[in-house]
Amino acid sequence: MALLVGILFNVPVRPKKGEDADYLAEVNVLDQVKAVEEALVRLGFNYQLFPLRDDIGEIIKSLRAHKPDVVINLSEGYMGDSSLEMHAASILEMLRIPYTGSTPLTLGLCQDKGLAKDVLRANGIPTPKYRVMKVFEPPEGLSFPLIVKPLREDASIGITKDSFVRNLAELERQVKYVISTYEQPALVEEYISGREFNVSILGNDELVVLPISEIVFEYDEDPKIVGYKAKWFKDSEEYVKTKPLCPAKIDAPLKSTIEEIAIRAYRALKCRDYARIDVRLDARTGMPYVLEVNPNPDISPDSGFVRSLRAARISFEEFVEMIISFALKRAKQNPRQH
Repeated sequence: MALLVGILFNVPVRPKKGEDADYLAEVNVLDQVKAVEEALVRLGFNYQLFPLRDDIGEIIKSLRAHKPDVVINLSEGYMGDSSLEMHAASILEMLRIPYTGSTPLTLGLCQDKGLAKDVLRANGIPTPKYRVMKVFEPPEGLSFPLIVKPLREDASIGITKDSFVRNLAELERQVKYVISTYEQPALVEEYISGREFNVSILGNDELVVLPISEIVFEYDEDPKIVGYKAKWFKDSEEYVKTKPLCPAKIDAPLKSTIEEIAIRAYRALKCRDYARIDVRLDARTGMPYVLEVNPNPDISPDSGFVRSLRAARISFEEFVEMIISFALKRAKQNPRQH
């Protein structure tokens, strides 16, 4: 019998919190679904879509009825709430359906930027100094300038030029904005001035580090950050002047250092199958700092991850086939762990 591959994804809805423009990031999942569908057709696989809507019972009923052999998990949240991302994988876990990507534990840990940084720090992996603020308070132990982000959002949601704060008044304004607008604590961390790199990794026991991509900021003034406009608004100055370069122009020792720290972060947070690690190089000391670990990165055609695949001469079809094989191998070796 031919293999049936499921594609599980969250149906985009307008978030109940945040800004209206945040919906752009929500819709991006459909580009990923289309890319995976086309790859499966070219690979000759049968596939079935499993759109995650407001009725959890319906998705469980559909999964049980179609009985996919493996599911490609593209879910990034539930009903506009990205903090529920981990629960889509939990459904597959409890139904004992093999699936691609990281476990609910890893997805949940990385969704909470403070917890993820706690794990990195506990493992001796450099990450900018930080505090989580449920209410505004003086940033004891931190040095300005600082970056203020929502604690549990991804896709650069809630990150703008205003996220870069130079003094106590600006910090108070931005922390209160995040808490009131996004209904969650704010992550406050020291701003690292220097080059930024995306490190995409494939694998489990044996890891493949794809060609490193650099984010080139074509402006002189700080903050040099990949904010929401730089990621999603193609007509904005931030987008136009924030350009990826892959492979990055770096010497062998620096490449080795960045790869080593990215692998350590991947292992520490128990990423699985594939992930992207964002790293910033301190311009003063040359020390690489892990900014974020993305265990469920964007894999749409224009994404940084796919850019690194192309640089490695790995086709998208090969990537899809690879992660399917990871999931099936896992199911065969550990029938109770998918």
